[in-house]
Amino acid sequence: MQRKKKKRRLKKSVKRGCLGIIIFLLLLAVFLFFRCSPAKDFFFSKKELPEEEIVVEPDSVDLAIADDVQRLIRRAIHIDTTMLAVDVYDLTRGCYVYEYHSHRKLIPASCMKLLTGVRVLKQLGADHQYCSREYILGKVQGETLYGDLLLQMDDDPLLLSFSDFAEAIRARGISHIKGRVIYDLLRTDTLRPHHTAQPYDITYRQVPLLMKGAPRVMSEFRASLRAAGISYDSDTLLFNVPLTKDAKLVYQYQTPLREVLKPMLTNSSNVKAECVLYHNQHAQDRLAEPDTSLYMKPLDFVQTECIYDRIADFVVNDGSGLSPENRLTADFLVQLMVYAYKDSVIRNVLIDEALATPAHPTRHGSLLGRMSAPCYRDRIFCKTGTLVSYAASSLTGYAHHQNGRWFAFSIINNNSPVYDGREFQDALCRLLVE
Repeated sequence: MQRKKKKRRLKKSVKRGCLGIIIFLLLLAVFLFFRCSPAKDFFFSKKELPEEEIVVEPDSVDLAIADDVQRLIRRAIHIDTTMLAVDVYDLTRGCYVYEYHSHRKLIPASCMKLLTGVRVLKQLGADHQYCSREYILGKVQGETLYGDLLLQMDDDPLLLSFSDFAEAIRARGISHIKGRVIYDLLRTDTLRPHHTAQPYDITYRQVPLLMKGAPRVMSEFRASLRAAGISYDSDTLLFNVPLTKDAKLVYQYQTPLREVLKPMLTNSSNVKAECVLYHNQHAQDRLAEPDTSLYMKPLDFVQTECIYDRIADFVVNDGSGLSPENRLTADFLVQLMVYAYKDSVIRNVLIDEALATPAHPTRHGSLLGRMSAPCYRDRIFCKTGTLVSYAASSLTGYAHHQNGRWFAFSIINNNSPVYDGREFQDALCRLLVE
């Protein structure tokens, strides 16, 4: 009996062992099958599931603002609503609030400067400096420099004269240069507006010193040397001159980019905008020569940064918005402001320093005489745009609602009296802050 029991136990053990091995082999086969075959695509882990884009819908506050804007457009008098574009975006919640003809391509006027400003802040940085330097190449004996004087001049639009450069040489005790004065200029041609703009918008008299062309720059520096009592043998214009080991820095003049953007955006300086457009390209590559595609570079930036994908028929002829052939949409300008808002550095420069804001003692700029009511104070930060000859006006920027929300907005009026267009824009801004 005991032998029979032992045999039964042995048989059960063998059966269990064989069954375990079979199950293990089956599981292994299933694992290898799904690991090596396309069938695994049907078994997603949670992490492998494609992320769904979260769509934020306007809430009651956004819907109330949208209703108010719609009523404002219906009540608009002397406004060609067929040539009006309005776009409002809730930055705090991340959703559109209101759109009206927002994809219609219209004349943006000086709101074009926003593209110029955002691009230069992104590509060169908020701390970028215009820098012009003066070097001595040679030895000084007594009051004579035996060698050359090298000027490496940036295209700084705020440099007004060369007197400090000449005085720096005189302070070294030099009264004669037994050699050359070498001019290495970042810009050698003269600043001119796009040929489609009105010639009186940027006259030669308004052009900054370093943007007047090489002959004028050289003649102005000669006059400064003469005024300081310094003589020299000859002068020449060279390009990208390498510094030798014996080069000694005599004088350096720097201007922060921020100081150029302030008058460009706050006061809508067309000259500064064209200067920045040119500088942005050549500061990145000093060896680059001016080319005919210069004015299309901003659209390259838009594509590279994935700011907007419907730019096929956009027209960007300049950096200032003076060309009446420029064409942008309100939706694009809003998305540009959304892009800038997401970059804390660019956002802070625009809101805290560069954009015009009403009723401010120093930053009202091109908003002078507009939005004087207390409700606008410290709540509207924007760029104005006006081309009176073409009945075009625009306003783009940020609005800080009294409930704490931030909005990006763009309003473009074409074929409407500028005065009436501005009244409409101011009224819409009031809806965004109260």
